[in-house]
Amino acid sequence: MKKRGLIIAGVVVLLGAWLMVIGYEFLEKENALFQKKVKAAREEAQRCEARNSKYRNFDQFRTSIRMPYTSDLPAERWMHQFSTLHAGMSEAEVEIVMGAPDYARCVVNKEGDKFVGSNWNYEVVIPQELAANGQNSEIEIFFGPDGKLTDKSAVNMQPKPSPTPAAVATPMPESSPSPAASPTMTATPGVSPSPQAIPSATATPSPTP
Repeated sequence: MKKRGLIIAGVVVLLGAWLMVIGYEFLEKENALFQKKVKAAREEAQRCEARNSKYRNFDQFRTSIRMPYTSDLPAERWMHQFSTLHAGMSEAEVEIVMGAPDYARCVVNKEGDKFVGSNWNYEVVIPQELAANGQNSEIEIFFGPDGKLTDKSAVNMQPKPSPTPAAVATPMPESSPSPAASPTMTATPGVSPSPQAIPSATATPSPTP
């Protein structure tokens, strides 16, 4: 019984060692494959950076402006140009429509083993600081690894509502004065002729004899 237990323990140890070797080899292969992907992603990003070297990067743009910053073009013009962009456009075609970006970035994923593409940023209004997300008015164009437009976004580019005019009281037309009520014609009582007193006949004095 004791010998059998030792045999089982030995088998378990050998199996564990074999699994450790297999696991180590697997991890080595995975790590080698990951490093290969990282290298490929880095090389693609470098080619992207070389292609976009004629544009400013984030730091170069940040140090070249003063706050608050406002673009020379009005937001309405930017949005008109933005609306004509569509998926599949090349970087050259986008530049014809939008002009050169304020800054460009070449992006790899968080793990660093995949080249994602590039972003072109157009800053329209920066009230305080460039990194103040949610406050700035900006346009961002996304290109895939092949340099074709995949997505676009416009932040805080909605037209501002025009102020509502204050209600003005409409003057009421002046009503013409009602004609004054004509005084009621009262019949003027006719003057009754006063009865003239008829002098009473006076007795003629008889002659004295």
